[in-house]
Amino acid sequence: MRTFRVSLVCALFSLPFAVWAQDVSRDELAGRMASHDAPALLDVRTPAEYREGHLAGALNVPVDEVAARNGALGVKRDQELVIYCKSGKRAARARDTLQSLGYTNVHLLEGSADAWRADGRPLVHESPNH
Repeated sequence: MRTFRVSLVCALFSLPFAVWAQDVSRDELAGRMASHDAPALLDVRTPAEYREGHLAGALNVPVDEVAARNGALGVKRDQELVIYCKSGKRAARARDTLQSLGYTNVHLLEGSADAWRADGRPLVHESPNH
């Protein structure tokens, strides 16, 4: 019984940290983007979606190209990297891919681009000829 209680307590206390390790809140990221503590940002949407509006400084690598182009990300394997897409599904796939390639500090943006946009947060827009 004691072992069960200890395991349960450990599991309950580690749960918030496991969730935190996966997602970065929009408020936290917005604050960090304006500081010297900004993580690298990876937008895994299509180039057309990226041009329609992306977070400032984000690199665009479509999710299906992440594995092949991981060496060109300009990110060390232990450097913090925040990934986003439209709703979070592609970002989660990209995170899993990068973690399988040895990246150890990969997080998802809570709510992804849809939530960032819904908050009225700034996006960079590019013309199709850019």
